[in-house]
Amino acid sequence: MVRRRPAPNAGHRAYDSAVVRPRPAIPRLAAYTWSLQWPSVLLTGLTLGILSLAPFAVKRSLGAGEAVVPLLIACWQFVWIFAPAAGPLLARQHPQRLWRRIGILSHAPLFLIALVVVTPVGAEGRGEGTLWLFFLAMLLHYAMGIANVPHRGAMIRTNYAPTVRGRMYAWMQLVTILGTILAAKACAWLLDHDPRWLRVLFPVAGVLGLTSFLLLARIRWRRQRRQLARPHLHEGVVAAWISAWRETARILREDRDFRTYEIGFMAYGVGFLASVPLLVLYAEERLALSYGQYTWATAAAFPVAQIAAMAAWGRLADRWGVVRTTAVAFLGLSAFFFSMTLVSGAAGLVVAYAIWGLAMAGVDVGWSLGPLHFAPDDQAHMYAAVHFCMVGIRSVVAPFLGFLVKSQLGFGPAFAMTGGLLVVAALVVASIGRRRVS
Repeated sequence: MVRRRPAPNAGHRAYDSAVVRPRPAIPRLAAYTWSLQWPSVLLTGLTLGILSLAPFAVKRSLGAGEAVVPLLIACWQFVWIFAPAAGPLLARQHPQRLWRRIGILSHAPLFLIALVVVTPVGAEGRGEGTLWLFFLAMLLHYAMGIANVPHRGAMIRTNYAPTVRGRMYAWMQLVTILGTILAAKACAWLLDHDPRWLRVLFPVAGVLGLTSFLLLARIRWRRQRRQLARPHLHEGVVAAWISAWRETARILREDRDFRTYEIGFMAYGVGFLASVPLLVLYAEERLALSYGQYTWATAAAFPVAQIAAMAAWGRLADRWGVVRTTAVAFLGLSAFFFSMTLVSGAAGLVVAYAIWGLAMAGVDVGWSLGPLHFAPDDQAHMYAAVHFCMVGIRSVVAPFLGFLVKSQLGFGPAFAMTGGLLVVAALVVASIGRRRVS
């Protein structure tokens, strides 16, 4: 039975029907924003293509031990625990000038990697180097970049109408993925020939990333965000973090649907973060892949599958809603983790990563648009900050959990555990029930 769609004043908890709606035209504001944003998105993809090799590079080209890989993953994600303080702090800043500040602070540390000493050892990019300096530069990059994603989400919420947000996000991902493929494959070829290229490529990523943020600073927002109440205008960072944590608790306590959504994402995140160091170690140790072979899976099969699926997931989010789309994507992603137990060579890894790419395209839609779907109009930054803060919380344990299970039981049981967590995540998100107006 098809339910009637509730009236506009029925309250923000109203749910829409299962009627398939025609695709709306792109509004002028969305077209204007995209015309200025796509070059920045392409540069972001090139930057990510280089930086995505960091966990593999510390093992292959800098001679790090096994435990360093999950530690790097944990540092990459742990900084998000400070995200709640970013919400109110970002809301006080001029949105266009803020892009320039974030770009400089987050990408300048990458220039330190030019000082890393790398000594080639063997073939196919193997080497040893000053691990601590590389680790420090990446940690500073991760820490200074925590404001990026909440601010980007707020811009998407402000300048892209809900009726086209899924489609436009799909286009953003498409361009980003194309840049990632080009950069990662080019870097793999260089690093396989000489690991000392690491000292050049990561500073280049800093230049590309900074330029992408300067381009974002040209985009005007639909409206200036309201100023916070006067007593909070001069609140310090520590006080803002404490206040934001209280606000985080309030949001999760009062918004039942968003709380359930975050519980589902917590199960997904634990499984995902547990798997990231496993995948790196499996490719480098068990399969003994070169940079070139590794990136055929990570930077070719995975992103090409994402490209093939992204537009469909975006349309599905516009028509089904973000909640249902996320639950289906989690189920698809569980298939990837279960399939990893069968991978025994480079070709099998390519197939498995293609499955991952198909499903991850849908997870990315739910990841980025989910908080915006639940947030009231004036709280997009705060809901996004809460969402990212949960990443920091689970990163304290998750990367080491996968490493621990692998050390005690082997890769097979560890990958099976991550797949089971994704099934749990899908069931939790699906329990929210009928979707809200998207």
